Amino acid sequence: MKRKSLWGKEDIIGLSLFHSIHGPRLRAIISIYDSLDSFCRFGLSKPLFHDSITDITDEIRDIGLRHIAEHEEQGIVISTFASEEYPQSLLHIEYPPSLLYIKGELNNEIAIGIVGTRAPTPYGQRVGEYFSETLAHNGVCIVSGLAPGIDTIVHKSVIRNNGLTYAVIASGHEKISPRNARELSEVVIDSGGAVISEYSMNVKAKPPFFPRRNRIISGLSTSVLIVESGKKGGSMITAQFAFDQNRDVFVIPGSIYSPMSEGNHHLLLKDKGMIATNPHELLFHAKREPKKQTARHECNVEEHAILQYLGSEPKHIDEIVAYAMISRSQIMSSLLILQCRSIVKQLPGMNFIRLTNEFTLSKKA
Repeated sequence: MKRKSLWGKEDIIGLSLFHSIHGPRLRAIISIYDSLDSFCRFGLSKPLFHDSITDITDEIRDIGLRHIAEHEEQGIVISTFASEEYPQSLLHIEYPPSLLYIKGELNNEIAIGIVGTRAPTPYGQRVGEYFSETLAHNGVCIVSGLAPGIDTIVHKSVIRNNGLTYAVIASGHEKISPRNARELSEVVIDSGGAVISEYSMNVKAKPPFFPRRNRIISGLSTSVLIVESGKKGGSMITAQFAFDQNRDVFVIPGSIYSPMSEGNHHLLLKDKGMIATNPHELLFHAKREPKKQTARHECNVEEHAILQYLGSEPKHIDEIVAYAMISRSQIMSSLLILQCRSIVKQLPGMNFIRLTNEFTLSKKA
């Protein structure tokens, strides 16, 4: 029969802060001793402590209670590995965080991690938007790291499509930087998602914290998608964590000439990832049935002509005018309407791409 644990959340948090006990050692203490009082009575080295057992226990518990209250004032919930709300998927990775500082809401939705370079190509931007949008439409929670580049694109795309996203950060909640990342974190929370850290609210990010963050991204996810990555960087670290944690790793193939796809191709060559060309492949592995396609976008004659010419490769405005044989002013007006309807996207240099294949000529045209 399993022994009942009398450890409270404040006891575990207080012990972690009181004597810098973390990770495997903290988990071992909780499993060996029935309670904080039992640990203080039998587990502490007496030469280090000169107060009574009761005084030590009360001090540790008080530290934990104050820490919880300070964070609750900022809307931050602290979850320990022994808490019911602690994500179960994290418990089964190597070195799960002892404490999680959570702002927002966690739920039991299927989660897929999507990460990539901080300097994506236009191709990577489109892929990130396409996969995150489609997965969000199908009820998948998207986990990423709130970093510039692919991470930010993914979070924004999910939110724009009324989906659910988690952002895992490498600092405390009160030290998120730069400013646009802090603002995005607030939008993530307001949209029903969550921002997650293993650091208390006033801890600043440090270089070693980013790889540690990446193990949480992969640990929360059933699979991880690498959109674009050089041979080195955070995305490759996340991919390795996912591989070690027995998660499915999906990789977007890129141009052989693009340094931003070297990491992707390396993962494929080393058989550490599966090629992904459609988000439905990730849904299949997650055992999630794709929702039926929405109705096609109806377009007038000018819009239909433009969309027939556009595709996933950028087309310059002059090429579109020459193909459609419509005045430049009419082309610009139609493109603006199509952008507002999220059917077309403008890229730098007056180039345009089509975002969907679901369009048809209106019967009224």
